Amino acid sequence: MSSLRLTKQQHDHLSLLQRPAGDVVELCKSAFDYLINGPNPSRYETLAKKYSDSGSAEAVQQAVEALISLLISVTTRAGGDCVNMQAILRQTFPDLGDDVLEVLEQFVTSKRNFVEGSIKSANIRAYRLVNLDWRLEVRTASRSLLEQCHVVVTMKLYLHTEPKNENRELLAVDTSGRSEQELKAMQEDERLHRKDLLVQTDVSSLLHMIKTLEDALAESKTRRIRNIVDAIH
Repeated sequence: MSSLRLTKQQHDHLSLLQRPAGDVVELCKSAFDYLINGPNPSRYETLAKKYSDSGSAEAVQQAVEALISLLISVTTRAGGDCVNMQAILRQTFPDLGDDVLEVLEQFVTSKRNFVEGSIKSANIRAYRLVNLDWRLEVRTASRSLLEQCHVVVTMKLYLHTEPKNENRELLAVDTSGRSEQELKAMQEDERLHRKDLLVQTDVSSLLHMIKTLEDALAESKTRRIRNIVDAIH
């Protein structure tokens, strides 16, 4: 069982957990209050004054937000297994004392159902790429510069929130034998679920986009992402 994949910035923000367990309890309560009611700057000011070494209310809020990320990550990765939660937390925060780790474990365990319920009820409307048109444009000269090479790629992305058969014709609708009411309903469905996006980019940016998508594809195969998808569906 490996540690959580938190960013260095999140690790830095969670350095505030190196405090007595009672202080960590207050931070966990503030994190859950953030989920319910949003940020509470006055509360963070109060905690910053109490934690004289924390620096500022901003540092406290950053720790609270990092705790929320921790809660979501552990919940979706551990899948509700308390043994997994303990192992993940201990490997992620080897410098924290047992009493603080116990507080974090109780925080994650008690709020797990809330996080899972929130994910399921979020009604996430994710677009899927169902078709793509593209063309390559090269400008070799202009009146101001006779020798140049300016390459751009223009793409039209056809996005849809519903699964589509890749062999289905997406740009035309079969209207034969359909009533006016049926056609109106079909058009309304397409309007609600479809989105066409025109994108123009240079070659270096396109290569960066491809690498980002490849990294996302690799990340999608991890157990953590599979747990998130299972929670949504």
